[in-house]
Amino acid sequence: MFTYRLKVKNFGPIREGYAAEGGYVPLNQLTVFCGTQGTGKSTVAKLFSTFLWLEKALVRGDFSEEYMQLYNRFVRQLLAYHGIDGYVQPDTLLHFLGQEYEFLFHEGRFEVIPTIDDVNYQRPQIMYYPAERNLLGVIERSSSIKGMPESLSTLLQDYRTACQSLDGEVELPVCNVRFRYDILNQIGSIVSDGYRVRLSRAASGLQSVAPLYVTLRHLYEVTSQGKDLEYSRSSAEEKAVIDERINRLLEDDTLDDETRARLVKKLSGNVSRRMVSIVEEPEQNLFPDSQQMLLDKLIEYSAQGENQLIVTTHSPYLLNRLMMCIKARMVSSAVTDDLEREEVDALVPREAQIDGRSVSVFQLTPEGSIVSLPTLHGLPSDENYLNEALMKSNIVYAQLVEIESRNE
Repeated sequence: MFTYRLKVKNFGPIREGYAAEGGYVPLNQLTVFCGTQGTGKSTVAKLFSTFLWLEKALVRGDFSEEYMQLYNRFVRQLLAYHGIDGYVQPDTLLHFLGQEYEFLFHEGRFEVIPTIDDVNYQRPQIMYYPAERNLLGVIERSSSIKGMPESLSTLLQDYRTACQSLDGEVELPVCNVRFRYDILNQIGSIVSDGYRVRLSRAASGLQSVAPLYVTLRHLYEVTSQGKDLEYSRSSAEEKAVIDERINRLLEDDTLDDETRARLVKKLSGNVSRRMVSIVEEPEQNLFPDSQQMLLDKLIEYSAQGENQLIVTTHSPYLLNRLMMCIKARMVSSAVTDDLEREEVDALVPREAQIDGRSVSVFQLTPEGSIVSLPTLHGLPSDENYLNEALMKSNIVYAQLVEIESRNE
């Protein structure tokens, strides 16, 4: 799998950025950003999303390289899409190393640099799941809300498409409940053996999980299992545009045969067969057990095969579960007895087990740095801000007990 890399300096809360590997944060199959509020976790995730989409759009031929380099479009259009255009400073440096392009933003100028790469480019299906997604759980019959962030509006469209494609109910990975969608009235519901309630009136955790999980599951089926998207108007239009571009390439006498063949091949294979899922705070409004069950599904759908997953989190429970998923993969690979492997699978589903080499965890600091958490025996270190917060609570409790004992 190709490793995308991103250097960030003096952009919003990020100052010096990443000190290792020449300053370039590598994008692994599963990449986690953790840290306190306002340290730039979502900022880095949004930048990866922006550059991955831009590379895809250029390969697809949505616009020319020159178009994006003019009139500050990179800032006014792409960064503004995620609401991070205000983070640009005079000394901002952004450098993305992609498979087909490099993108450099420095001293207020944006540059698109084509690369020479013999690796076959696989166009990703990129989906950003912002923390505000629980708002979608309370929207009924309306396509949007005035002032809704563009990334949330995009998720709403894909969520609606996913809902309309449902065949019956979908079991959510939390609370032993199911999701049902009434296409006629455009209303989602949470269903249990004992009740049925509109999603708009359900618990906040379910309002957060339903749009995320239903959309993720749908995109996974489309990309990983090769389902046909031609029923949708947008994909039919896209296919027509691609066919037109291929015809123009075939008729372009200025291209040599090798270049023409390479470009036609890229466009001909221009169907998404892998996913890049970017999820802000999967733990949002969820009990620890539910957080862990959701992470298992995120890994199953988004961090296997050619798919990639980026997660931002404040939850020590997610990091601890991630360690169990890695450890389970290590143990399952080591045991030779099928019964023992089944024991491992009962603790951590096989679909959620992941190779530790495919996982990277980065911690962002209040000082504006990005630090890679070290690994110990193939597992991410538990010396991080999230576990330290739990340890502080234990220390405070011990001190309170000591004071109490002195007065007995």
